[in-house]
Amino acid sequence: MNLDVPTLMAMESFVAICAGVILLMAWSANRREPALGYWGLSDILVAAGIFGLIIGSAWHEPSIVIGAGNGMVFAQGLQWKAARIFGGKPAPFALVILGAAVAICASFIPVIQDFGASLGLALSAVYLVATVVAFWPVGQLKLPARWPIIGLAAAHATILSIGAYATWNATHAVMPPLLSSFGLIHFESIIFAVGTAVFLLALVKERSEAAARVAAGMDSLTGIANRAAFMEAAEKVMEQCRRDNAPVSVIMFDLDGFKSVNDTYGHATGDSVIQKFCAVTAAMLRPGDIFGRLGGEEFAVVLPRSSIEPAYVRAERIRVGFAQACRMVENGKTNATVSGGVAVGVNAGMTLRELLKFSDEALYQAKAAGRNRIRRAGQLGLEGGSSVIRVA
Repeated sequence: MNLDVPTLMAMESFVAICAGVILLMAWSANRREPALGYWGLSDILVAAGIFGLIIGSAWHEPSIVIGAGNGMVFAQGLQWKAARIFGGKPAPFALVILGAAVAICASFIPVIQDFGASLGLALSAVYLVATVVAFWPVGQLKLPARWPIIGLAAAHATILSIGAYATWNATHAVMPPLLSSFGLIHFESIIFAVGTAVFLLALVKERSEAAARVAAGMDSLTGIANRAAFMEAAEKVMEQCRRDNAPVSVIMFDLDGFKSVNDTYGHATGDSVIQKFCAVTAAMLRPGDIFGRLGGEEFAVVLPRSSIEPAYVRAERIRVGFAQACRMVENGKTNATVSGGVAVGVNAGMTLRELLKFSDEALYQAKAAGRNRIRRAGQLGLEGGSSVIRVA
């Protein structure tokens, strides 16, 4: 078998339809990932378009060739839509069909009819560049499988652009040889179809696993870190501060009389009180601060590079903000409050468990003093295993 362009096109059509079927099957098993369905449908359309190009060229039917080319432009629009949907961004269907609509309209304009193939390739390249932008991992989970897809789409856009330039400067009365721009396009398209199908499946799997890891470390009611995730993240912060010989402050919070809130107003109101506390607290923390639910109505905050006074002020703001937010909950007057204890470690001997212990003791003093207040444990000197604590 000679590896000429018609043979390549037949191979490309077969590979594209196989890739499309695999992606559509994956989508049918996981309907929460519509990107798989859109990309699979685009591969099916590409396969149909290539078949149309073969038939139209063999029968010398320009209308079939034009229709096939427009279908392939539409397919690239679907790939852009798939990338946008995967990133949780809007992808109006009007923009998906815009490229094909432009190509169809251009096919009826005598002045530019001869450049229809060039225009179709250029529009497909534009959609591919937009796909690269949509997959770019800014502000999203840094999933490694994005990069091969981005690379394949960028390479495909480049090859199509070369083909558009070549057809703009010359027309081919017969099928071009393998090493021409068309031969290169069809050869590279096989790699693109296989590669994007493989890495799109890997990308979906990566995101699913990443979401599972996040969910495992998240408190289901509040959306903040659970105890295990909090301790893990806090230990990393502590280690960094130990290396830099920087202070670390810990705040322990406990909702006052929370059992009576549940008994009086019901567990739904109690859940709302907890959620309001988390919302107030999260809004008052810095990006690098660690906030977690240790259990029940007990919470902790780690403030890296923070001395006792700034931590105390922040805890006071949280206390006041929470009291204001919880005067009325679920259309009922709850007047829920919170107490807190603050401790700070200032040298390389400090440990997270010791800081939590001392902040918890300061919290106990706040409860004993009448609740709805913050107490400080002072600075902790932990050299040689000894500790000094002062509650104020």
